[in-house]
Amino acid sequence: MHDIRAIRDDPDAFDAAMARRGLAGVAGDILALDEARRARIHAAESAQAEQNRASKDVGAAKAKRRRGRIRAAARAGLREEGRGGRRCRPRRATSISS
Repeated sequence: MHDIRAIRDDPDAFDAAMARRGLAGVAGDILALDEARRARIHAAESAQAEQNRASKDVGAAKAKRRRGRIRAAARAGLREEGRGGRRCRPRRATSISS
């Protein structure tokens, strides 16, 4: 296992160490793969941030629409209750017998 930061910092030293072991220098290939990986990570994080912004905007729009419905219901003498806002129904009188 090799430290990618060390390869980024000094690719020539990494290639020299590989040559001492009789292996070809591959620092350039490793750095190209690392750069592609980092670009993909950046793209994924940017897409996630955009999705989060869109979700926040949707939530704000829903809240605004709900506030508008509540105000309209209040003006019409209705009460927001549970889902969809229902007209208030008077309670039935119950007799208590002992």
